[in-house]
Amino acid sequence: MQQAIVITPKTTLYESICLQNQCLPGQQTADELLCGWIVHVQDCQKDYLKITTEYGYSGWLSISDVQKLSQRDASIWGNSQSSRVLVQRLTDVLAAPKVQAPVITTLFMGSHVLLCGRSENGWQKIRLAGGSIGYVPALAVSCAQITVERRDERCLQQEKAESQAGLRSAILDYAFSYLGTQYRWGGKTHEGIDCSGLTFMSYYMCGIQIYRDAHMQAGYPVREIPFSRIKPADLLYFPGHVALYLGNSQYIHATGNMKSFGCVINSLNPDSPDYRADLAESLYAVGSVFP
Repeated sequence: MQQAIVITPKTTLYESICLQNQCLPGQQTADELLCGWIVHVQDCQKDYLKITTEYGYSGWLSISDVQKLSQRDASIWGNSQSSRVLVQRLTDVLAAPKVQAPVITTLFMGSHVLLCGRSENGWQKIRLAGGSIGYVPALAVSCAQITVERRDERCLQQEKAESQAGLRSAILDYAFSYLGTQYRWGGKTHEGIDCSGLTFMSYYMCGIQIYRDAHMQAGYPVREIPFSRIKPADLLYFPGHVALYLGNSQYIHATGNMKSFGCVINSLNPDSPDYRADLAESLYAVGSVFP
């Protein structure tokens, strides 16, 4: 199957597209993909490609937002030790290693880039999907390649308790970085994010690929646990909604509710001023990737 790579800062994945002035049923935004993410091409219709993401989502995106990859380039982007992930909310890619240099583009957290040599004087030279060369602060680039995997229980059981605590903390640190971001259906960036976009990206940045929707899915690492066993960074499932548990009955989530629009913190405790009765009363499952 032909592979392609996103070459724009982000691109919208649609459930369906309009062809010859006729829209297929259910047309709406399904997801956002970030620069440097690889997709698998299934079909081409005029200006759109039907693709499948590496995390199992399918849909249509603009052909101008991606570039098809040779087998060699797909290997470089998918497996190279030079591949890195941007870890700051937004990162300007500059034309030269100085703050006064022109901005080539601005990328979102989670975008993939290729390193060009070692960092010098706090700057890292990078190559973008599409071939452009630029410079970013070295601290904006992950120290090591983030290998996203669907961790199974056997893998996680091998981790020590202190490693689990550190991983839970890291997941929540990424979730907190979105606090105050506006709600956007299908969003995955600090420009706008939805509930499953928040949970997906918080885990993705820590190398864990959970399902991108607001329910547990077979073949992905999240499994149901009793509420009595819940710990920070576990997932709360409501009808059509998902959140990250913080502890002390609090949770962080991205909500389209007009009373608390955006990425906010709410509580399951009815005595708390941040209590959301509609969610607390409809909580139906707790999920975890941890043993």
